[in-house]
Amino acid sequence: MRILIIDQCSNSKSYPEDSVAFDASEIDDTGLATLRRREDAASIPARKLYTGRQQKYVGDAVDSLRANGHTVGRYFISAGFGLVAENEELPPYNVTFADMTASEIDSRAEVLGLTEQTQDVISAEAYDIVFFALGRDYYRALNLPETLSAVREETIGVTFNQEELADQYDNVTSVPARTEQAKEHRTIVVALKGTYLKNFADNLAHGSEPTSVEDVSAACLTEPTSQKDLADF
Repeated sequence: MRILIIDQCSNSKSYPEDSVAFDASEIDDTGLATLRRREDAASIPARKLYTGRQQKYVGDAVDSLRANGHTVGRYFISAGFGLVAENEELPPYNVTFADMTASEIDSRAEVLGLTEQTQDVISAEAYDIVFFALGRDYYRALNLPETLSAVREETIGVTFNQEELADQYDNVTSVPARTEQAKEHRTIVVALKGTYLKNFADNLAHGSEPTSVEDVSAACLTEPTSQKDLADF
């Protein structure tokens, strides 16, 4: 399968203690290319920079999917730099949409061109599934209603806690990822989307091949225990 995952940056980042970390004004005034050349700043692939629990679990899922022959593209929505590919090198920074008001998120997202960048990535290839593994503030920054219009009809789009919006599309599903579900899956809310992606990858590794929005939701929500348990997918 061809799978695209739109992940988000995390407050938790791993970088050398002696590296400087930039704020939004420094990023906008200087630009990424110049910041990468700073001798006092580390340059780290996005996948290694973000160390939140969701990002770790999604990373594990990506590794599993690729190991089983699936083609996976992974991008992060960064409040500092916009949409970045997983191997794009970034300097450390301290910018997050979670610290912004709604109007600040809208303004920052427009400066970064987030909606346009994401639509370009989504429409560039014929993906079987596109996961939007994002929280509320990042959905706002992405302008999810507009972004979903770029998902091809033959592609399944997966959102989380976006039931009202997903119901407007035949090819989009919303998987519940709230406190109730976190307790059921023995985790915390901020890690739940990553847990779902791990379940999805594990189910594919056991031979399931989801072909509908219902199948994809079930593969996310079901922890694989045996081949027999996967027979209904």
